[in-house]
Amino acid sequence: MKIFFILLLAGVSFAQTATPTPTPTIRETVTVSADAEQPIEQVSKTVNVIDGQEMRNRADITLIDSLRSIPGLRIQQLGGFGRTANIKSRGLRNHDTAVLIDGVRLRDASAITGDAAPFISDLTLTSVSRVEVLRGPGSSLYGTNAIGGTIDFQTPRPQPGWHGQLSGAGGGLGMGRFRGNVSYGTDDGKYGFNTGVSRTVFTKGIDGNDDANNTNWQGRFDAKPTSRTSFSARFFFSDAFVKLNTDPDTVGTPPVSNTGIINADLGVNFAFDADDPDRTQDSDFFNGQFVFNHAFNDKLDLQTYYSGLKTSRTNDNGILGAGFQSASSSIFDGQIHTANARLRWTANRVNTLTFGYEFEKEKFGNDGFTPDGSGDFFTRAGQSSNTIYANDLVSLYDGRLQFSGGLRAQFFTLDEPTFSETNAPYSNLVLESPPSAVTYDASASYYFSKSGTKLRTHLGTSYRVPSLYERFGSFFNSFPPPPFIAIGDPFLKPEKAWAFDAGIDQNLADGKVRLSAVYFYSKLDRTIGYGNVAPDIGDTERPFGGYINTEGGDAQGAEFSGEFHPTKRTDIFASFTHTNSQQITPQVSGSGVLTTLGIPKNQFTLVANQRFGNFWVNFDLLVSSSYLAPIFSNFSFSTYVYRFDGNRRGDLTSGYTIPIKGGKFNLRIFGTVENLFDNEYFENGFQTIGRTARAGVNFSF
Repeated sequence: MKIFFILLLAGVSFAQTATPTPTPTIRETVTVSADAEQPIEQVSKTVNVIDGQEMRNRADITLIDSLRSIPGLRIQQLGGFGRTANIKSRGLRNHDTAVLIDGVRLRDASAITGDAAPFISDLTLTSVSRVEVLRGPGSSLYGTNAIGGTIDFQTPRPQPGWHGQLSGAGGGLGMGRFRGNVSYGTDDGKYGFNTGVSRTVFTKGIDGNDDANNTNWQGRFDAKPTSRTSFSARFFFSDAFVKLNTDPDTVGTPPVSNTGIINADLGVNFAFDADDPDRTQDSDFFNGQFVFNHAFNDKLDLQTYYSGLKTSRTNDNGILGAGFQSASSSIFDGQIHTANARLRWTANRVNTLTFGYEFEKEKFGNDGFTPDGSGDFFTRAGQSSNTIYANDLVSLYDGRLQFSGGLRAQFFTLDEPTFSETNAPYSNLVLESPPSAVTYDASASYYFSKSGTKLRTHLGTSYRVPSLYERFGSFFNSFPPPPFIAIGDPFLKPEKAWAFDAGIDQNLADGKVRLSAVYFYSKLDRTIGYGNVAPDIGDTERPFGGYINTEGGDAQGAEFSGEFHPTKRTDIFASFTHTNSQQITPQVSGSGVLTTLGIPKNQFTLVANQRFGNFWVNFDLLVSSSYLAPIFSNFSFSTYVYRFDGNRRGDLTSGYTIPIKGGKFNLRIFGTVENLFDNEYFENGFQTIGRTARAGVNFSF
């Protein structure tokens, strides 16, 4: 794995570069904006870069596959391909990591926490140049949800001439995958396009009845009519369907009290997710981006963009399956429209200033249906925000000393919600403008050129705006009265957090060895949680609790990583992460457990790639310690905290490339054995794959 530590310039997106050349090389510069590069010894924030070649070496299918070996990240997928995927950064929660597409936030306005969680598993690698992962706070750059980290999924720029590829793969669990893309760019670089489509299916899945399929389409058009002006239009569409199982459950008679921790023992005190023949989810999203850049002169340039994002999810559940289930359908629709403009002024050779403004409008819709119509309802809500931001980058002593500082202020306005006549829980309320969110960010680094040593530090605050579901959510009560239960709070305040990290990077053996050590600390000052007891909202009662502002917690630890290139054909990356994450109040009420759920204290990753001419072998390994996770009991209607063993998963991929006509065309044959050691482990009680294999072929020009 090639890991680079990149300073993100304020007010601009992560780097956007073409797909790297097939042979990995040690790069001395990294791209930090759409048109500028910085030497690696000058950067100060911690960013991991996964390039296209590494994804091909591992035959990755989804974004989740590519992120598993990143230090400080905890990746979970609950039940296999297409099902809920979680990303936890540096011991924080799922929704504390922001996801971007080409530098623009991807969020589901109808998600419970307003983040990208419902669609993370739908991001398959159709046409991607690289993925960049910022570890640490990023709200001053990217706004809401960037509390623990930011992941940018980047599409490739068109290159001169015609290029394309066609690939197919198949394997265990009923897996089949097709992918094709084509691109063209003029020789003068003024115009170009690329487009790609993929179709991935798992007809059997883990338990033999877990059908899941996903179709992705991407398109991009770039134009540079003059040397100072450029335009880009980018589109991303995803359509996914998955059959869902029931949730894991307790076995036997659970304890009288949920206090303490239960050591998970399959079939003795817990059962993994059981097959549910009539529970499905159909989800899709469409994102369109339009970006305009103009350089007025060598010192002043302008970037503006508009992003329109529409999400939709339909959850259907029948009466079949384990436990008591009633038939119902739920539809969640979200829209987010974002307009952003920023000016970047290079005042002199040592100082770059950025000023910007952003407007964002989001809409939320939730419709519920039951067979007899008694539970039919709808909810519509919306909110908007105005944001101003500024950043300054100072570079001294030929770039060896770097300072970066930023400030972002966001001001919110709530729209008047509307409800069905039978579901009007927030009547007679006078809505107030929610509190503003102000964040700052500062980083510094110094590079000692003689020893190849870099010292760096980063301090920043961050926030998460309450979702519209957390503000106005309600659900159908099958045991009336009343028929509908309110759980939201329109007056919730944004979550607040701050974080600090300090690190040292060391280059040895002329760049053949790169070592890194980072200490990090994150503090959640104010969060949003679900309380079993919650105050009423005006005349609206919340008899079963609801969302409230709560105290947070903290997470601290250390990340150690090393990149080794003993030969030109050998690349080895290894990392170890220790995390101690605690809550002020238990995440499971009554348990008394303050340890953050889902976070192992220790995690080790290894990625090794060896090339023999046109043949290559890649092995990656993930080893983690035990962790805690909640399981809800359908017997006692209580939630218990279980301790699950960590995983010991190793994947082996190999392939051979056949050049045709001197390399003008290439035929690549590859295969992967997943979970090589057939390690049995569970993600929060959900089943994971045993040893399975797949193989494929790729033709490119």
